[in-house]
Amino acid sequence: MNSTLNNIKLVAGREINTRAREKSFIISTGVMMAVIIIGAIVWSALSGGDSVDRVGIVGADAGLSATIESGGDAAGQRIETEVLPNADAARSAVGDGDLAAALIVTGPGAYTAVSKNGMDPTIEGVLRGAVAQRDLSEALSARGVDAASLPQPRFTLDRTQAEKPDEAQRVTVALIGSILLIMTIMMGGLMVAVGVVEEKSSRIVELLLSAVRPLQLLWGKILGIGAISLAQVVLIGATALIAGRATGLLTLTGTATTVFAAVIAWFLLGFLFFAALYAATGAMVSRQEELNSSSAPLTILVLAALYSGTFGIQALDSTLIQTLSWIPPFSAVLMPIRIATGDTDPGQVIGTFAIMIAACLLAVWVASRIYTRSILRTGSRIKWGEVAAMVSGRK
Repeated sequence: MNSTLNNIKLVAGREINTRAREKSFIISTGVMMAVIIIGAIVWSALSGGDSVDRVGIVGADAGLSATIESGGDAAGQRIETEVLPNADAARSAVGDGDLAAALIVTGPGAYTAVSKNGMDPTIEGVLRGAVAQRDLSEALSARGVDAASLPQPRFTLDRTQAEKPDEAQRVTVALIGSILLIMTIMMGGLMVAVGVVEEKSSRIVELLLSAVRPLQLLWGKILGIGAISLAQVVLIGATALIAGRATGLLTLTGTATTVFAAVIAWFLLGFLFFAALYAATGAMVSRQEELNSSSAPLTILVLAALYSGTFGIQALDSTLIQTLSWIPPFSAVLMPIRIATGDTDPGQVIGTFAIMIAACLLAVWVASRIYTRSILRTGSRIKWGEVAAMVSGRK
């Protein structure tokens, strides 16, 4: 048992050292990190970050400013007010773009709202509501009625569904993480397949198998490349979280980190599932030119899983997406998104995770039978009929 583990560790270490030193791996990782950082900065700049609209006030007391700001908060748009000395200063500031709008009190019950080339409907609604509230309070006060003493309407806010705070952020993290997951699985799986073919075509595998058993070589290769792929995912994901936090695109790092942890858990299973099958497809051929055709069914399956997440996010409650969430490998992409949106329950999470584990065990068993019976075969590509015979034990 110790010798088996040692052999697997040796093979895995060899894969890690080899892949980590490849210029293509280092450059691709650096480029993806740079793209994420630059993208976060550009996105934050274009979206305005934490957007604030500034409104100038002329000829009104502090009460009107407070009413406007609170009205903006109620409307979901942050508004800051600035008291200006006169109408000319207000018009100049609006014309220069320093203010989104200005409100000028021109007389009792008379107001002029100034904008540059059309006022934002939300700001206009807030200003209209603020002046209406101010005039009502002044009219009541002139008649000796204290507005605060009047009975307040009883208004209750109810929901048909539980509130999901920061859902947009959590969905974004889950979706980007799932896309990153699939891309890494595809690259890592192909890396496994290419490594198998390289060892077969160069006859290095014959030397390796004189020291280790086929399954030890297979597991060492999967675990080694899996470790380097996981490190890449964590590094890129951490870069995305830090960049999102620094630019203000993400405000709840704790929530984002929890969702990303779910993505990592599904990544481990998804990678094991595809890497084992990619290793089997690599063992079926003897030349790099034949690898694309042998791995085509897996590539189609990977892309189908990717599309299920990118397009299914618009209809997570549909019967199709809920069904696919139970079917490996689609669950590896869909479940992190459904966890982020809260569109699932602990029972479904545990159930789909258990099914994915069972699918991984089946994929490893199938890949092991194909790999051990094909790794030393050279010449023409192994036909699918022969593969079926290997799996069934007839060959």
